[in-house]
Amino acid sequence: MFEGIYFQFPKLSFILFFFLACEALCPLRTNALYFPRMILFGESKIRPPLWMWIAKWAMISFFIVALMSPVRETKEEVEGYDILFAIDPQSLTSETLSDIQTFIKGRENDRFALYLPASSDIMIPLSDDYEKLLKIVAQLSVVPSGEKITRQIDRFFTTTSEGRGWIILLSEEPKHFVQSLPVDKETSIIAPSEDWVEALDRSHPAFSVIGVQKYFEYFYIYPLFLGFLAMLAYLYGRNQKGLR
Repeated sequence: MFEGIYFQFPKLSFILFFFLACEALCPLRTNALYFPRMILFGESKIRPPLWMWIAKWAMISFFIVALMSPVRETKEEVEGYDILFAIDPQSLTSETLSDIQTFIKGRENDRFALYLPASSDIMIPLSDDYEKLLKIVAQLSVVPSGEKITRQIDRFFTTTSEGRGWIILLSEEPKHFVQSLPVDKETSIIAPSEDWVEALDRSHPAFSVIGVQKYFEYFYIYPLFLGFLAMLAYLYGRNQKGLR
């Protein structure tokens, strides 16, 4: 339950020693709210019950704990993208291949697949073996094709978790290259002649950048609430007849 919880300001715990010192050393001048010395209250021999003493120190302790700000650091891992390069053979150039290699090298925590429709389709399933992917990309060449992209490319994403599939469609004439696309996959249609690598890196940061998100979960409200309840109990006891 308390695993991973620590205090942001642990040194504030020394405040407790001031209260302890004041309880033991400070003479009673007025009817103090937090540290009444009951034995000095007139000639009354009524002593405060034990529960009041417990309530008083519980109130002080819980308020100090809240002031120290207990937190738990949480890391939320975000999965990398599963990226399919659907490449129009008619738009395949050495410059396009170089851009694809640059894009893959900069995203070492994503998985990539390649689809080059032709008379004999070139289909590389999702893989994180980047060395082999880069070698395959380097060997691609222009081949005649009359094939079009269809929703059947969904088969590349059978192991992809929801929301992580991403299709990068490289074509100078996408209207002639695409027949239909899956509606549940994000698609970026890119003209290979453009400077698309940096643009995609900005719109879809690499996993190494967004892979781990850290945030703090604060718990000070709980000791603050318990301290408030203890204070109410203590004030209730203080206001009882004979304990004023």
